[in-house]
Amino acid sequence: MDFNYTYKVNAAPDALWAFVTDIPAVGMCIPGASDVAEVDGTYTGTVKVRVGPVALGLVGKLSVDSRDDAAMRVSMTGEGADRKVPGNVRVKIDMAVEDAGDGGSNLVVRSDANIMGKLGEFGQGIIKRKTDGIMQEFGRNLTRKVGG
Repeated sequence: MDFNYTYKVNAAPDALWAFVTDIPAVGMCIPGASDVAEVDGTYTGTVKVRVGPVALGLVGKLSVDSRDDAAMRVSMTGEGADRKVPGNVRVKIDMAVEDAGDGGSNLVVRSDANIMGKLGEFGQGIIKRKTDGIMQEFGRNLTRKVGG
């Protein structure tokens, strides 16, 4: 499943880039995220989310695949699984900071998620709606922290 989001932030591109490359800080903008920390160059954390009647606690890790500070682009791979519900999530995330030309900037997020096992049985429509809600809240949290 492909997801694409653009967030307008009232902060200079350099300030937004510094924030989004601080993985523990930006990770805490994800609703339900906790315990985001760096362990040996990989980031770990938990995201609690409800999908319909099911409460999930996705325990996962994130690794930075590439980072270009000059172009303000970063690519990451994340994996997570719930201890009770069989299945897992694997996501490839590309983020770029763009100058909006008005003193602000845009964060462009593109991701490709694979949801396998029982987790994938929720249906793409339900997963898409839930993800859209989470990402909208992420955007609000991000703009409060950086452009507030």
